[in-house]
Amino acid sequence: MVSSRDVAKMAGVSQATVSRVLNNPESVKPDTRKKVLRAIDELGYQPNLIARSLVTNSTRTIALISGTLSNGFFVETTNSIVALATNRGYKTMVYFEGAMALRDIFDSIRGNQVDGILLSSIKLDDPVFEEIERSGIPYMLFNRRPRSGGNYVVFDNCMSGELITHHLLQLGHRRIAFISGETNISTFLERKIGVEKALNEAGLSLEPDLFHVCDTSSSEVEKITLKLMHMSNPPTAILCATDAMAFSCMDAVLSLGLRIPEDVSLAGIDDIRMASHHAIQLTSIGHHKFRMGEIAAENLIEMIEQGVDPDHPRQIILQPELVVRKTTGPKR
Repeated sequence: MVSSRDVAKMAGVSQATVSRVLNNPESVKPDTRKKVLRAIDELGYQPNLIARSLVTNSTRTIALISGTLSNGFFVETTNSIVALATNRGYKTMVYFEGAMALRDIFDSIRGNQVDGILLSSIKLDDPVFEEIERSGIPYMLFNRRPRSGGNYVVFDNCMSGELITHHLLQLGHRRIAFISGETNISTFLERKIGVEKALNEAGLSLEPDLFHVCDTSSSEVEKITLKLMHMSNPPTAILCATDAMAFSCMDAVLSLGLRIPEDVSLAGIDDIRMASHHAIQLTSIGHHKFRMGEIAAENLIEMIEQGVDPDHPRQIILQPELVVRKTTGPKR
């Protein structure tokens, strides 16, 4: 096995110089650095990353704890985060919600000595969040946030719920169903608050028989949709708290032989790429100037490289934009 001693011998330098080239290249003269790098390349030397991390106190590794890949939003954010981190010279360890308990994931992350954490799987009152803060590991939350404090990038979810509901109201809909995930998660709670605000401004309320909370799985969303459409007075519009849920809802509606939007309008939130597919054309709401995952990753890397300022948490709220497509239309 090739060692740093072999590299030093070929380059005609000391082992200490080889170490500086690997860990602090700016401290080595350009000509010397080139000789060492040439020797590393010719010998095929692979530095011991564990030993190197002990020297630099950095593993150049980020841990990403993402929501389930059954939701296209998390497919897109995972792809963009890994791509950006790789481009910046960081490896990404990816964990998915549901595969392990969040506490077990965090214990694993601490054992791997990562430089930072990106996290979307957190509840409003989550004891793991307090552990993450106490750990001193730089972190950035995205899509979800705790009840107070923290570093995060999220949509203005209240505004998202409000704007998409206003759109349905302007089309003449009054019986609007809302299918949501658990409201102990900021995303779903805030979107519900926005929906209720828009309805209240129109002199309406979120009727109990039209509001359903589920685990967001396709099977649960489909069951709720079928139940809604078999009511004696079914909704004329259905709003789903995510686009992924809206796709499942769409499938259930179409299985009944009903037309969208002629028989029932349908809208989602997040505006993932699939929403704009020509075969789907889902009316949705999202943020289109930047990708949330990229913003979260950029901020985390800045904190890793420049340090964390505990007195000034990074709290970024992206403004939503409504995109009207073919799944919403006037009440008939």
